[in-house]
Amino acid sequence: MEKSEIRNKIAERIKQLRHEQNITQERFASMAGVNRTYLADIEKGNRNFGIDTLTRIISGFGISYAEFFADI
Repeated sequence: MEKSEIRNKIAERIKQLRHEQNITQERFASMAGVNRTYLADIEKGNRNFGIDTLTRIISGFGISYAEFFADI
């Protein structure tokens, strides 16, 4: 699997979880402690991000890494 494929799968997972919880990008960005436009770029697969950012996003959903990656 290429890096861009992994990034796109993570992006889709973030978007899926956010939609399941009926949370706007703006609200979730605030909950996760990231900039909204940065989150939007991540969800589109247009942005590289570090493990610290991914940790904030996963924590924002209140789930574990295992739960986040279960469907990827």
